Amino acid sequence: MRAIEILSQLAFVLTAAATVPLSAGNSKEHKLESKWVYLADVEPGAVQEHGTAATSDELYVIGGVPGNYTTDVPPSRKDVSAYNFRSKRWRSVAPLSLGMTHANAATVHGKVYVLGGLTGSDVNPLWNYTSWCSVYDPETNKWSDLPRMPEDQARGASAIGVYDSTVYLAGGMRSLYLAPGGLQDSVDIVTAFNVRTRQWATLPPLPEPRDHVGGAVIGSKFYVVGGRNHGQDNPKNTTWVLDLEATDDGWKSKKEMPTARGGIAIGTIGHHIVTFGGEGNAADPSGVFPQTEAYDTVRDEWVKLDDMPNPRHGTAAASVDNAILIPGGGATEGGANPLNVFTSFTF
Repeated sequence: MRAIEILSQLAFVLTAAATVPLSAGNSKEHKLESKWVYLADVEPGAVQEHGTAATSDELYVIGGVPGNYTTDVPPSRKDVSAYNFRSKRWRSVAPLSLGMTHANAATVHGKVYVLGGLTGSDVNPLWNYTSWCSVYDPETNKWSDLPRMPEDQARGASAIGVYDSTVYLAGGMRSLYLAPGGLQDSVDIVTAFNVRTRQWATLPPLPEPRDHVGGAVIGSKFYVVGGRNHGQDNPKNTTWVLDLEATDDGWKSKKEMPTARGGIAIGTIGHHIVTFGGEGNAADPSGVFPQTEAYDTVRDEWVKLDDMPNPRHGTAAASVDNAILIPGGGATEGGANPLNVFTSFTF
């Protein structure tokens, strides 16, 4: 049984058939039926600023900030949890050897890769980059170290895409000072890690620095959407694309996302890229966006979909068959209010 068939059997479904306008200046309308499904709450508890990846059997929540910390500075978790699509239950698997937030996580050929992120301590108000990389094998329940990311390119909170046997990382941040107005070191770096050769390569940089940014590959095109540039109060709505078969041509601009947001979750359904939530919302006391917006890569058009039932930022999504799974995330701007809610989105 496929994962999406299992998800569709769950009882609590929120459905709305909405007529949503396309991008400004287009007189047509496009109808999409948004469907939100609540899945089993994340275990062992609330989490945000984590990595997310999925195989055909399980979804993994990697590191992040827990919901039960008592220190002034949010700790970096080593924990890794797996949600099994058949049993519909969570379990703990082998932890990371290094506590990490904002992990760059992706699945390639059935294995889960973590390629850098941010790390810190309970007493240090600075999350700083780590170049550490590792791969998880579900069959052995073991993590194995990989060649480190070049130190001058190490970062977390990147846009992530997978094409063939290569993981692509675009943008990210090298440092995050955990205080109002503190340093948020955004970068424009674009790198690629080939899981077969275990070699790193450098690609054309982004047009501007971005972190807490969304990334997705459709066909041979790597899309980088939204994010922020040096702080929550500078969210962006840019949509950029790089042809991975012609990288020397550089990045091209596409139709902008309707709502500028950083800290978004992102997934794909067919030729659509769907963006969820985010932070930097000056119009709401929480600082969090509820928006769900989808980009049609064929038409170069954005559509607005039904808002998230639980607006969040600081999470990452995984695309499984025709569903996008979103575990955890933060209910308020910053790292102080992680959630254990776990939802599936389809249209």
